[in-house]
Order: sequence, then C-alpha cells, then structure tokens
Amino acid sequence: MVDLKSIWALHKPSKDELIIKTRIEAVPQFNCFAATNHITGNHLYIMSVSKHCIVPEFKNFKFKGVRIEMFNYNDSKELNIYLINNELKDVFSLFIENIIEEIINTTTENEAITTTSNIIQKWKKLFDKINKQGLTVEQQKGLLGELLFLNKLIHDNFNPHYVLTCWTGPDFEDKDFTLGSTCFEVKLTTSKLPRIKITSERQLDTTNISNLYLIHYSAENIKENGVSLNSIIETIREKISKNSATLKFFNERLEASGYFDDDYENYTTQYGIKTTTFYKVDKTFPKLTNSNLPSGIYNTSYYIENSAIEAFITEYDKIIKVLKNE
Repeated sequence: MVDLKSIWALHKPSKDELIIKTRIEAVPQFNCFAATNHITGNHLYIMSVSKHCIVPEFKNFKFKGVRIEMFNYNDSKELNIYLINNELKDVFSLFIENIIEEIINTTTENEAITTTSNIIQKWKKLFDKINKQGLTVEQQKGLLGELLFLNKLIHDNFNPHYVLTCWTGPDFEDKDFTLGSTCFEVKLTTSKLPRIKITSERQLDTTNISNLYLIHYSAENIKENGVSLNSIIETIREKISKNSATLKFFNERLEASGYFDDDYENYTTQYGIKTTTFYKVDKTFPKLTNSNLPSGIYNTSYYIENSAIEAFITEYDKIIKVLKNE
C-alpha cells in the first residue's frame, strides 16, 4: 500500500519550485505524482495523461476540503486534485491512496481516468458529510448498527480481516456487508414507532444476489450501562489488537465512514439494544426496487412497518450456516 503521508512529509520548501512532486512508483504505467505547494503547504495529487485521453468534465468541480482541476497543454492534459483544508489531511490521503489502489491494475489512460472519476464521485459523499462536529446522530446510529454486526461476526470466529474487506458500508455501496454472494443491510432505530426506514430503492434489491438479509437493531437512549459508538469501537479494537495490519485496516475503514478519534467526545451517547431481528429478503418481501418503480423515479426512501414483515423473520444460526457454505 502506498503511504502518501510519508511521501508528503519528505517534501521540503524549495526556492526553485512552487510545486514539489514525487512520482508514485506503485503505478509505473502512468505519470502520477504526490505533490506539495510549498507556498501554501497544501498537498495535491497529479496525474498527467496524453492530449488524446478522454477526460470527464472537471471544470469548477469542488467539494468540502477538495478542489479538482484539469489543465490542457499542447501535448498533454493534467488532472490536479488539491487538498484545500489541511484539517482533512488524513482522509485526503486515504482518498488518493484509494485512487492509486484502483488504477494499479488498469492498463490504459482512459481506463485509469474513468476509474479515478468513479472514485471521486464516491469520496465526494464522504467529504460532503464531514463537519467539525463529526457524524450526525443518524449517521452515528447507522455506523453503530454496522459495527454491532461486524463485532458479532468476529465473535463468531469469522476472520476479522476478511470481515473488514466484506464491510462495504464505508464504500457507499448499496449493501452494508457483502460476504461472497450473501449481503446484509443493517438498521438501528430508536423510534418508538415499529418501522424501519429504507433510504433507497437499491438497498433491498436482490438482483445478482444469492441471499439478502435485513438486520434490525431496536434501541433506546439510556444513561449508563449501554453501548456507544466509542465503546463498540474499543471492543473491536481490543479483539483485533494483536494483528497490527488488521487494526490499521479497521481504523482506515472507520475514517472512510467519517469517524475520527479527534471527535471522540461527540460519540458518548449510550444505547440499550432492546431487540435484534433478522429478516430474509426475497422476491416476496415488501420493498421498492428499480424494477417496480415508475419510470423517472429514483433515490426514493420509504418506511416498512415491522408487522408487515414478521413472516420473513429468520434465525441467526441459519444465516451462519449459509455463510459457512459461501
């Protein structure tokens, strides 16, 4: 894995150069650089391609903490991704490292640029939700639900590193976990109303999936002896602490989810888990998907009443048997 922070740390101010850059050797087939503007101290990522390369429109493309520009020269084009808020240095390095990891196996500039564009769109969602107060309450509950399930899998002797690679929630995928051809969507609610909110028509879509399960944690706010976002993270870290690579990977996944240790004091709310319910989502499960939405309708959210899906409740042990056979 490329350690961009170490590369940037070696960049020293120069009287002769405004931009100090180091070629990224992990992608020798492309002209990619980790760079630093020695006047502002801001870091950036540069990718130079031929003038014939097809590049998406990046004009005035800017999101929180990041600016993207495309420069056209006589014989080349140059993509520049700037970090404009140094407080986001850690997440920015993960962002650029993700780009590098994804283009390592590409062979053409067009393919690499398309892949880069897709990753930019994905990470924009994360940068847009970052604020000085950290995650919102709803984002905290969403992450807590995912971590509760992740912790359960580790407790049941699934390889922690494997489970972390299957945790697709931080990547803004449609499902929170993808273990082989079996997927999981996790919800944690504190509402007194017996319902579950589904935030898009893709979350319960079973297309190209062998098995899909909906996990619902029903919780309530309590003053003590509950589980908080901080406490479940400490529990998981303790379980995987003997493997430094897995622990590092877990911390990176947390940051990709928008959780940073600097915001620790914002995540002390404790929850008491009242019930944990597992549902098997099949073709007859009541849901909205791309296939049954009217043309032109998309990104829809809706509620499902718990009473309407009681017939789909399944046992956790049965799910484990399915996973063991993956």
